[in-house]
Amino acid sequence: MIEAFYNLKRLPFQKDINPKELFLCGASEELSGRLEYMKRKRGIMLITGAPGTGKTLHIRAFVEKLNPNLFKPVYTPLSTVNIIDFYRQLSVLLTGEASYRKSQLFNSIQTSIRNYVLNNKKTPVIIFDEAHLLKIENFYELQIITNFNMDSSDPALFILIGQPHLRERLLIPVLQPFNQRISLKYHLPALTKEEAASYIRHHLSLAGLKEPIFNQNALNAVYQNSAGIPRMINALCIKTMTVGSIGKKEVLTEEEVFRATHEL
Repeated sequence: MIEAFYNLKRLPFQKDINPKELFLCGASEELSGRLEYMKRKRGIMLITGAPGTGKTLHIRAFVEKLNPNLFKPVYTPLSTVNIIDFYRQLSVLLTGEASYRKSQLFNSIQTSIRNYVLNNKKTPVIIFDEAHLLKIENFYELQIITNFNMDSSDPALFILIGQPHLRERLLIPVLQPFNQRISLKYHLPALTKEEAASYIRHHLSLAGLKEPIFNQNALNAVYQNSAGIPRMINALCIKTMTVGSIGKKEVLTEEEVFRATHEL
């Protein structure tokens, strides 16, 4: 309905967007620069942000640009596991093998990382999504896993992605040793009012729209109701366009945004 009424090539604001089409704002470019720095430096990086700000999407874009001849990315969003499962899933991702003995899993993980670096000339990039859900015990284990050569080298890049309260959680005394090992932290903020308007225009342009359909008041209303969170912007814009297409509204105003907020 939306595509036909607004003459679009595809449905806009979808989460399966090609990372090459990622909307770039100041925060996006800063995060990209910090990831490039950590790609060279290695060690542990922490990325936080409110739900829906695009943390995983930015990491997907980063991973897609990695040279497969130089980097070995592994990704896991499964953070609510016990210690043995934590080791096992990491071992499977790196080696394809699993065991039920912690010591064997630990050796397998560290040996695999060394092998990638020394024999395959590849840097492992190990990504833990939803890291705010990790058990305290697993932070202890990750601290041990990242200890190479008597804690004198960083052969791999470990990226932890989580919600903002993860930063506060890492400040508790028992997690201070791990927190001190984090080389770089970055918090991804929501979009500003101006960035949100540009974000909406960007996604509509990708969908093939040539003329603006959200007037300025509508753009302001979307921002106010989404707080600049991209995921919320996506959902509200789709709902507003649905309301508009049903009502045959070629130009969307704050009235359609209001109706979308309260009726859909």
